[in-house]
Amino acid sequence: MKNLMQKILIFCFIVFNLTLVYAQKYISGEISQNTQWRGDVYINGDVTIPRGVTLSVEGGTRVFFKPQTDVQNAGKDKKRSELIVNGVLQVRDGTSQSKVIFTSESTNPQMNDWYGIVIKNLYNKSLIENAVIEFGYKGITCYGSAPVIRSCEIQFNHNSGISCEVKAAPEITKCVLFGNGFAGINCELASNPIISECTVTQNNYGIIAFSRSAPDLGTNPETPGKSKGNNRIYNNFDYDIYNHADNIIYAQNNVWNTTSTSEIQQRIYDRADNGAYGEVRFRPLYSPTRSRQFPTTIALNQSQSPQATSDSTLLGSAMNPTMGKKPDSSKKIATLAMLDSTRKAPEIKSVISDRSTSSPSTGMIAANENQPASFETVETFPKIQEPVLEAFLDAGRREYVRRAQPVYPAIYLKTGTQGDVFIEVIINKQGKIDEYRVIKSDGELFTDSAVNALQKFVYKPGTVKGEPVKFKIVERFRFKQNNP
Repeated sequence: MKNLMQKILIFCFIVFNLTLVYAQKYISGEISQNTQWRGDVYINGDVTIPRGVTLSVEGGTRVFFKPQTDVQNAGKDKKRSELIVNGVLQVRDGTSQSKVIFTSESTNPQMNDWYGIVIKNLYNKSLIENAVIEFGYKGITCYGSAPVIRSCEIQFNHNSGISCEVKAAPEITKCVLFGNGFAGINCELASNPIISECTVTQNNYGIIAFSRSAPDLGTNPETPGKSKGNNRIYNNFDYDIYNHADNIIYAQNNVWNTTSTSEIQQRIYDRADNGAYGEVRFRPLYSPTRSRQFPTTIALNQSQSPQATSDSTLLGSAMNPTMGKKPDSSKKIATLAMLDSTRKAPEIKSVISDRSTSSPSTGMIAANENQPASFETVETFPKIQEPVLEAFLDAGRREYVRRAQPVYPAIYLKTGTQGDVFIEVIINKQGKIDEYRVIKSDGELFTDSAVNALQKFVYKPGTVKGEPVKFKIVERFRFKQNNP
């Protein structure tokens, strides 16, 4: 009898846990009153915050978006969920140890799994602080609005980390914009973000400006209401700054991982390359003399654990949740519009609505072979959280002992198929690959080729103040045919 009772209890326990897993409540629709989110929140359609309503998100909350799903069939993307802010979004009270995470629910997350956060309220400022926004199409879209975005990690988004559109003027401070497909920060239609103390690295383009936009990246001398600079802008794959507008962009008092003005200019596209565009003024440079600030970085899959659910609480929510099952782990490959990386770049069209143009270039990105200049600094270091971003290594960049070229898949050569593969890689203190994950690929065979090549890579150990550390990078493998 005792054994029978034990078996019954075990059976009930299993059924109870399976019920929690498979009966997960998803939410979507309009919030009709002030609402607070905490714990784990699951979304399968557009969530709209109307005017006069505030959504507050507590520190440590994880917001999971069901991949490539929008039961509302509305918004900018009818196939992907959005968080649309016509009222106010308050993401605060988090710390580097209890960040709010907006991410894909997939166990194999990919760029473009969900759409992103869209902020439209010009008059009431939203605040996003100590948050991670990843695997969307655009991480945060500031549409005619001026939110405060502070101490966030915005990474692995298909188009841009932050997109500033239609006279948007967000204040972006102490953020890391890392590994985004098109740009770290994109500026459209007379948008003028103020960007200070940010790290913009390993995006295809660091900051790009279109159509009368003039992002403020640093003004010398320091002026109230202007950016003081102190940004780190380097190691982006194509250009660190691309000025496609006719305004001057001020990018003074920043760190470029070199003191050579000619090297910096080579990483900038502006009037020196095309007289129709404005100049990027980057002198004087910034020589850091204060404590180096290390952003909190997320290790592989640390934020991707929707199965291990905690209490999911919606306080005061007036939504109509829908029921659904947990997604399977089937692989989803997203496509990414990429631009040619040649020095004299072609004209680039606006990317607000253009999501299909593709003209990638050959091979994979190569590290700068010139040793970057060192800065005379007086720095104190807090305890370092590993893996460290590449930009914060002593060398400021990855260094290779051995690399391998990927093999172009024969069938793709015959069919004229081109594309890219992005792989996030964590390198251990010995320079060996500890972990990796494919975060974007334009084809299964491209993935296989890129991974086969990556497994032959050996890196020079990375150091901070001479001490070996684990560090993380994005490797971009680019496949392009030289068509006549």
